[in-house]
Amino acid sequence: MKDALARDKLAASMDVLCFEMEAAGLMNHFPCLVIRGICDYSDSHKNKEWQGFAAMMAAAYAKDLLRQIPPSKVEAEKPISEVLGSMMSMASDHRFAKVEGWLSPPDYSTNANLARERRLPGTGTWLLNSPAFREWTVGTRWHLWLYGLAGAGKTILSTTILDHLLQIDTHTTLAFFFDFNDARKQKLEDLLRSLAVQLYHTGNEAGRRLDNLFTSHDYGRRQPDTNALSACVDTMIQTAGKVFIIIDALDECTARKELLQWLKHLASRKAQLVVTGRPEVEFQSAIPRSFGKRNCIQLDKNVVNGDIRSYFEATLKQKPDFVDKKLSPSVLEEMRDKIGNGADGMFRWAACLLESLARCLSPAAIEKDLKSLPSNLNETYRRMIQNIPSEYKSDAIRLLQFLVHAKWPLKLPDAVEVIATEINQEPRGFTVKRRLFQATDILRYCPSLVIIAEVTNDAGTTEKLHLAHFSVKEYLLEQAQFNLKNASIVISKTCLTYLNDIRGSHSTITRDFPMARYAAESWMDYVVSAEASEDIVRITLNLLRDETAFQQWRRLYEADRRWDDKPGPPRASRLYYACLGGFSWDARDLAAGGADVNAQGGVYGNALQAASFKGNLEVVQLLLDKGAEVNAQGGYYSNALYVASFEGDLEVVQLLLDRVADVNAQGGYYGNALRTASLYGKKEVVQLLLDNGADVDAQTLQAASRGGNPEIVQLLNLNGAKMMSRKRSGSTNIRERTKLPRL
Repeated sequence: MKDALARDKLAASMDVLCFEMEAAGLMNHFPCLVIRGICDYSDSHKNKEWQGFAAMMAAAYAKDLLRQIPPSKVEAEKPISEVLGSMMSMASDHRFAKVEGWLSPPDYSTNANLARERRLPGTGTWLLNSPAFREWTVGTRWHLWLYGLAGAGKTILSTTILDHLLQIDTHTTLAFFFDFNDARKQKLEDLLRSLAVQLYHTGNEAGRRLDNLFTSHDYGRRQPDTNALSACVDTMIQTAGKVFIIIDALDECTARKELLQWLKHLASRKAQLVVTGRPEVEFQSAIPRSFGKRNCIQLDKNVVNGDIRSYFEATLKQKPDFVDKKLSPSVLEEMRDKIGNGADGMFRWAACLLESLARCLSPAAIEKDLKSLPSNLNETYRRMIQNIPSEYKSDAIRLLQFLVHAKWPLKLPDAVEVIATEINQEPRGFTVKRRLFQATDILRYCPSLVIIAEVTNDAGTTEKLHLAHFSVKEYLLEQAQFNLKNASIVISKTCLTYLNDIRGSHSTITRDFPMARYAAESWMDYVVSAEASEDIVRITLNLLRDETAFQQWRRLYEADRRWDDKPGPPRASRLYYACLGGFSWDARDLAAGGADVNAQGGVYGNALQAASFKGNLEVVQLLLDKGAEVNAQGGYYSNALYVASFEGDLEVVQLLLDRVADVNAQGGYYGNALRTASLYGKKEVVQLLLDNGADVDAQTLQAASRGGNPEIVQLLNLNGAKMMSRKRSGSTNIRERTKLPRL
């Protein structure tokens, strides 16, 4: 401020008391700085003759002000260092919360806690005392792969190692448990998200690396891909000092090729790894090359049998079902011989047989079972299912189908509702009269095949129903009734029947019908696999056409706003949701019935954009044939070509272009289809758009550079140069026009 006229004008119009010329805006952040020596009047010249007078006035005012403050209040004030420390801590916590919310890492502690509940004192101490593990802790062995057959107790051993390392404060310990029960713990990306958040607090530098990743992805507007996460975790590990990483159940990862490549890369870094899993063929081939053969150790059946015998003896002494039976010494000895000594390293086998014997009602029944013990886990599971009482079997199979194909574990109250929804026999439908008196009685339907696990988080403790072991899921998937199509029909029917039958206000439904949210959120995921079933098409149309059921469903869950816990009334047409789900039969029926194919609404704006987002070529074709406007604007992505390019769906992009979609249509967060495809590295889509006349400009090149896609940058430069040459506009190279440096 060096102008008296401007100063006086602002002072008059905005009621300014004074202009701060020296504190550089600090007055806004530190309101305690109330005393200032005023000698600069925001004028075109300065008069330093006032400076002494201003300083004396400031000192006098300070003295008078301080006299008004009781000394006790001064003593009660926190030191500025403490206040600043608290502010910095709050800022750090706020930043971490934003980053954690962005990555949404799975919580490995739920797996560790479940293993701790099952573990007996002393289990796995033989491993901690083994030469190989001791050498690993001191660094003479850099990595370990501990492998064993199904049911050998590897997860419990991983938790034993974790608890041992957490007691040592000279290093950083990270952990992750792959989990067949939870789709959020089955991919390399899930592992990396978890490790990144665990590493965040190991030091300021590690935190800065993750903050930089957050910033580089539009401050959390975009999700990082696996390569970006891997590179970030790698650099964070390099700054974190000594790092131990425990990764359990490699065989439960659904992306094994990517996982093995990452392990090979990490094996050459400073982190020390302990991984566990079964000796699957791809693991036996790849891991020894990465870790070294001497560091690949098969679990010794003899020492595992020692843990099994301890478990066996503790169960006989502590489990009421055995204590109350007062078994004779001869029966106990036979059990000890055939189960305790015959487990052959299979913890799971021994546990299943003990649970089966605990249900026997007489010594004769126990003796009979002991004479015909199953020889392996698959035979054990076959007998378990065979022995489910006939009145429970249909419900038990349906419940197991849910658990085998569930995207996430069922809460215990939800599982009870599955049992209470009859889809096979009359009277069909949901009724509260079929609910169990005690939710935990659900274990009687599938004894030894399912377990109840308590999961604790910020929202409290929740009981969830899990398959008891990965080997249970593997066995069930080998049976025809548990394949994806058959199970999807059952799951879809159950969810849709439940949603069609429950009635009441929204608050009543959320309070009295615990599976309402799960059913509302899940059924669309399974209908596509099951849609060939006439029953599914009929029940789906019933839900979409029934005004009450449709309104209730949309208030429970918004399919295009999955993050919204309170979605409110429907924002789009029934056809829109059918297209979003990829339900071609239902979409065809609704369109034939007069549904407006160009109706506006929903996050994606219209049915065509919703179908394009999902990449459902058949539904996109149907809508275009029914008169959908290919260039219609609206929604978050603005137009269908933009959203298809964003998703990188080459076939849908080609179809839209064949139907004369405007290749240069403007709209969407990044401006047009070419920019978004360039940013997200969709090279084939970029080429297709360029072949169809898409314009290259500076923003497109910047998008490709920002996305870290040098091949696309070169492709754009080449195409831009050709375009400029054809236009003969005087500038022969796109680099001149955009003033971007040559790559």
